[in-house]
Amino acid sequence: MKKFSLVLLAVFLFILGGCSSNESGGEANGGNGGEKSEGSGKIALLMADLGNPFFHVLSDSVVAQGEELGYEVLVYDGQNDASNQPSQVEDAIQKGVDAIIINPADESSTANALKEAIAQDIPVVTVDRAVDVDGVLSYLVTDNLKGGKLVGEWLQEKLPEGGKVIHIEGVMGTAPQRERGGGFLSVIDPKENPDSKFEIIDTAVGDFSMAPAEAAMSDLLAKHDDIDVVFAQNDTMAVGVVRAIETAGRQDDGIIVIGFDGAQEAYDLIDEGIMAVTAVQDFEFIGAEAVNYVDAYLKDGTKPEPEVLVDVYMSDSK
Repeated sequence: MKKFSLVLLAVFLFILGGCSSNESGGEANGGNGGEKSEGSGKIALLMADLGNPFFHVLSDSVVAQGEELGYEVLVYDGQNDASNQPSQVEDAIQKGVDAIIINPADESSTANALKEAIAQDIPVVTVDRAVDVDGVLSYLVTDNLKGGKLVGEWLQEKLPEGGKVIHIEGVMGTAPQRERGGGFLSVIDPKENPDSKFEIIDTAVGDFSMAPAEAAMSDLLAKHDDIDVVFAQNDTMAVGVVRAIETAGRQDDGIIVIGFDGAQEAYDLIDEGIMAVTAVQDFEFIGAEAVNYVDAYLKDGTKPEPEVLVDVYMSDSK
């Protein structure tokens, strides 16, 4: 009986030792040189506006890559209102996130909150738009200046004799608004390119959103009888432009509508012959790569380039 009891005790100690080993092993992996064990880390993703369907491509890519690498991804929606994001950064910090990936609504609103995160050694990667903060791990963005130029060059080939152009801009002061517009105007605007045969007859602000772009375009259609081209700085605004044209009953005017993103909604309109073309940015790559950057940094301190430009191209089919 005594011998049997000793055997039971040995088995019990063996099982207990195995359980303790697994628990301490998980902790060791989590704290070994900054490395994260499977499922042990949290990444906060702050999106400027998930009301924009194309931003879901970026968000879904971050979530998928984060989960693939074992992270929980907390997604915040700024609802295209820069005042929402500072408190979201603070909430993420309080929840103990290991990294922040942010698609900022503007360049300054989250500055103080992100400074606090960086001061607490939380790596920050910005995507699509920059923030005015020192110490950001990396700024990962489409080459918007090149994209704007490509739109202009495509238009020159499409209408070699020129035409009357309306320019619908995004959120004023953001890098995409400045750079897409700057690249486009450097090719099309006679003030910047004396060889251009085009005329910029009007400009409006659509805030990268459908409803404001539709409202602005409705006013412009009432104002201008002769419009050859509309360049909207993203596809969501281009959809708003198309809606305004249809509501005004001017589908047969032959207005060339150009977008920027490569969103499915744009390709649907292109297939219907309503939109002409879109400048494509690779949000799937940008989202996944942003996660790879913070993962490498958290594991062994590897730092990416401070600014990474991702290529862009024109497309009229998916």
